[in-house]
Amino acid sequence: MKFLETTLGRLAYERQGNGPEVYLFFHGFGQNRKIYHPFLQIRKENQSFLFIDIFYHGESSWRSITNKLTKEAWKDILLQLMADESFKEFHLIGYSMGGKFSLITYELFPNYIKSLLLMAPDGIKTGFWYNMATFPGILNRVFKHVVFHPDRFFRTIDGLYKIGLLQSSLVKFVKFQMQTRTKRAQVYFTWNVFKPMQPDLGSIIKMLRLHQQPIILITGTYDKMVTSENLDRFSSKIPHLKNLELPSGHNTLVEDTFDFIKNSGEIRDIF
Repeated sequence: MKFLETTLGRLAYERQGNGPEVYLFFHGFGQNRKIYHPFLQIRKENQSFLFIDIFYHGESSWRSITNKLTKEAWKDILLQLMADESFKEFHLIGYSMGGKFSLITYELFPNYIKSLLLMAPDGIKTGFWYNMATFPGILNRVFKHVVFHPDRFFRTIDGLYKIGLLQSSLVKFVKFQMQTRTKRAQVYFTWNVFKPMQPDLGSIIKMLRLHQQPIILITGTYDKMVTSENLDRFSSKIPHLKNLELPSGHNTLVEDTFDFIKNSGEIRDIF
C-alpha cells in the first residue's frame, strides 16, 4: 500500500509488478481497489498494475467538501503519481465511475495512453442519480435531505416500483448504495466533490480517431444501469472501437470481464 499526499487529499494505491507496461485500474462507486485483485492472475512479467482507491473510497481521503475535484486538479495528481512511480505511458482500465475517471484521464493525456478497457462506464450518458446531485440551490439541499433522512425517499422508490415506473434492479442498486448513513454520506460527498468531473466526449472521440489507441467497451446483457444502447452514440463514432457484451449484470461485470479474459484469451490488444 502506498499513499500519494496532495494538497486536496490523500490518494491510496498499490503497485503490483515493476514492468514497463503500466496499467491504472479505477473501480466503481462504493468499491475499492481490491475489486481488481483477481486480475493479478493474468499479469505478465513486463506489466505493472496500479490499483487506485478513488477519493472517498477505500483508504483514500479528501480534505474538505468545499474543495471540488476539477480536471486540472486531477491532472496534477496524476502527474505527481507518474513522477513518484517513474512512468509516462500507460493503459487505462475502468468500471462504472472508474470508467468516467478513465475517460477524463484520456482526455487529459491523449498522447500518453496506450489502450482503454471500459466496463459499463459512467460519463457517456449521464443518469438521473448524477443529475439529482448537480441540481442547483434548494434542489441540492433537497437531495442532501434525502441522503440523510431517507425513509420517505425509500417509500417513494417502493411506490414507483409497484406501479411499474422503476425496475427491480434499479431499486436494489439504490437501496444497496444508500442502506446505511455512512453509505449515504459517501453518495452525497462523492457526487458534490466530483461535480466538475465530466468528460468532454467530443474531444475524446476526436483524439481516439486521431491516435487510434485500442479501446474496448464492455457491457452486460442484464445491466439496466448502463446499456449498449446508452453507449451506442459514442461508440458508433469511433470506427476501431470494439464492443463486447457479456451475459452479466452491472454489479458482476468486473468479475465476469476477468473470467472472460482469463478463459478466452481474448483482448490481446490490451493485455
